[in-house]
Amino acid sequence: MSGLELHWSVKDSLIAYISRLEDGVVEALEPATRTESGFTFVLNEVASDFNPETHTGVLQFLGTAHFTGHWGMMNITIKDPRIELTSGHGVLSIAQGGILSPEAHVPFVNVNVVPGSHPLMLTTALTAEGRGVMGEQYTVGQELSPLTLN
Repeated sequence: MSGLELHWSVKDSLIAYISRLEDGVVEALEPATRTESGFTFVLNEVASDFNPETHTGVLQFLGTAHFTGHWGMMNITIKDPRIELTSGHGVLSIAQGGILSPEAHVPFVNVNVVPGSHPLMLTTALTAEGRGVMGEQYTVGQELSPLTLN
């Protein structure tokens, strides 16, 4: 698993929309980086336990993707994504809280491994908690951008 990274644009149309706003900001906070195609999150090997043959286990990544606009009215933070899979199906959760309450991971998108994909690709569908992060213009079950692990 050494060197494994999560590559994800979260939602391509969201990046395009925010980039057009007068005050729109799309940024990565370390150790994540912003790339032309989205964001790259680095693996926390100590907190991960994953079997690539069965697509089962936990992959904990570090870093933050941050989207802001509309003079602070839009503020979306995707922090320290964690993927938990059982036989290729599962959930990607993100860290929230930490100021007045303990930080906890909340389910952001349901994920499914695309069979035969190399590098490993996962489809994403917004959860109810994820809709709360993204905003009311999104629906539960709405597809976000697929992600890759390589």
